[in-house]
Amino acid sequence: MLDRTKITDDLLFGAAAIAKELQDLGIIEEGDESAESKVYYIAAKKKFPIGRYGKTLVASRTKLLNAVRALVA
Repeated sequence: MLDRTKITDDLLFGAAAIAKELQDLGIIEEGDESAESKVYYIAAKKKFPIGRYGKTLVASRTKLLNAVRALVA
């Protein structure tokens, strides 16, 4: 059975939320004023697992973390 609270805690909606997570992971510098623009660039170039739900960018915290781990491994 799906645990809906875990799923909703894992999902990130919007460039601002994804930018915050990438800042927490050290991919984007803290306080970077162009962080959201960088998220759109990263999504367009498919550098990280970021998708779209309509016009909204979406990502999974778990998949972002796994992508970062793969970069440093």
